[in-house]
Amino acid sequence: MKVSNFNSVSYADGINLHISGENHKILEKTVNHELKKIDHWVHANKLCINYSKSNFMLMNNHNNINFSVSINHHPISKQSSLKYLGIILDDKLDWKPQIEKFVPQLSQSCGMLLKLKHYVINISVIKSVCFGLFHSCLTYSILNWGRANKMTLLPVIRMQKKTVRTLEYDKTKTAVLYSKHKIRSTSLI
Repeated sequence: MKVSNFNSVSYADGINLHISGENHKILEKTVNHELKKIDHWVHANKLCINYSKSNFMLMNNHNNINFSVSINHHPISKQSSLKYLGIILDDKLDWKPQIEKFVPQLSQSCGMLLKLKHYVINISVIKSVCFGLFHSCLTYSILNWGRANKMTLLPVIRMQKKTVRTLEYDKTKTAVLYSKHKIRSTSLI
């Protein structure tokens, strides 16, 4: 049974509701009406909403739109970015907050590889650790944040080049290393 006209994505005890519209005033009215329906359904099923953890984000090109959302007379705070399943979505979809969050994680993985390189001679072991630490972090949700403009992606591209260079002891060009180790460059996405 469909409770509301929101599109929803849920995981464990979290849920994201999505709705779009052409006119922000009509959209505001629709959102609040749909949230009333959800609140009614939640209470009828003896569930509860944590209002303090509830927030919304308005994705648009205008910064000064007055948009008010509430559930059961509890105002819901507007955010410029939200975290869902480890991904930071921002209201401009430029992915800067997401990239700023995980470049330090990539740097830490690269540092671990550099330290490991002094103790492990076998390149296949280092490569396995690289894929486990660095590559898994890099590729998580890359289909989303990988669409960011090249300037936003530049710190990621640099970190990937630095990490790929740790796989070899010589000064081979990174393009050759990408090919040799069958790694796809972030700059080609």
